[in-house]
Amino acid sequence: MVATVVIIIGPVTFAAGVVTAFTLLVSWGIRREERHFSLTRQAPGRVSAGARRLTGLYVRQPADPGPVISRETDIYA
Repeated sequence: MVATVVIIIGPVTFAAGVVTAFTLLVSWGIRREERHFSLTRQAPGRVSAGARRLTGLYVRQPADPGPVISRETDIYA
């Protein structure tokens, strides 16, 4: 009886941990992307790159990205 409970609870606990880790990593990466306004260019760090990889987001960059627009001042930097 105890062995059956352990056999059932072990994988369920592991799966819950994997889902929680996935959710936390993606949430953390999205927060960093929003803070740096970087969805249209290269990921600002390893966490954001990992979140992009997990969610399947790939950003194609043109040869010349052109002027950078600052969202805080709405002028060309």
